[in-house]
Amino acid sequence: MDKKMNLTIVYIDDDKKMQEDAFIDDISDMVDEIQYYEKPAEGLAYVKKNIDKNIVVILDWKFNSSTIQGDDVLKDIDEVSVLVPVIVFTGASIDASEANKMFKGNAFSCVPKDSDTTALVNAIHNAYDRIQNDIRSVMEKWILKQDAEKRNKPYMRSGDMVYTLNDILNSIRKQDEFGKETTRGILSLATELFTNNMREK
Repeated sequence: MDKKMNLTIVYIDDDKKMQEDAFIDDISDMVDEIQYYEKPAEGLAYVKKNIDKNIVVILDWKFNSSTIQGDDVLKDIDEVSVLVPVIVFTGASIDASEANKMFKGNAFSCVPKDSDTTALVNAIHNAYDRIQNDIRSVMEKWILKQDAEKRNKPYMRSGDMVYTLNDILNSIRKQDEFGKETTRGILSLATELFTNNMREK
């Protein structure tokens, strides 16, 4: 049996029968929890409130019971954090225009609902691997390990701006210009340290 993933699946789909799909049995023992939402707005609200968890969203693309559609949810999640992988799980026919919406909105992958369960399980594993190994996720985890008092204190200055660890965390999650600059700086430093270490061996 694969090692259990420290992961919450947020499954957003207005077809209630999908909660009884075979893949649920395949992954229920592999993750910490699965949260089901038939209404996109409720699933999105959960993601926003639990952004400190390792989350992978499984998202239907076409909703019959909502004016909010998959591309709207994808856009909203992307605005909260680019670190939450979204797997589009759909029975809808996806043309080039729809595919462009998905991946322009930073969808992690797209799995047709008529695929076998292995395809979705593999997509979840791949998304979890990205969460674990993305330098931005590593930085996020380090910041979240600090106590609340430390996170609220001024931590660094950039130009005329002073940033707390919480400011840095929000910038990393949103990948605004400061977040990108910080990520590049950490990645550059890590690369330099690794290179210097290899030279010394």
